[in-house]
Amino acid sequence: MELGPGGSTAVTAIVIDGKGIWVANIGDSRAVVCVGGFANQLTVDHEPHTERKRIEKQGGFVITFPGNISPFFSHV
Repeated sequence: MELGPGGSTAVTAIVIDGKGIWVANIGDSRAVVCVGGFANQLTVDHEPHTERKRIEKQGGFVITFPGNISPFFSHV
C-alpha cells in the first residue's frame, strides 16, 4: 500500500449577532474577509516546520512521515 501526503487543514468562522466574528484555522487554510472591496487576511498559516518548538513545548508532536496515517496511530 502506498500512502499519500498527510496533513490537516481547516478554517471556521462564527458570526455573533451580526456584530462580531470569531475565526480559527489549522494548517495552511486561510480566512479572508472582504470589506469595502478590499480583501483582509484574518488568519496566519500554521506550518509544522515553523511551529515545531511551540507545538512540542505545549506537549504536542510533529510527524514528518509522509502518509495519510502516521505510524504512531496505525495500530489504533
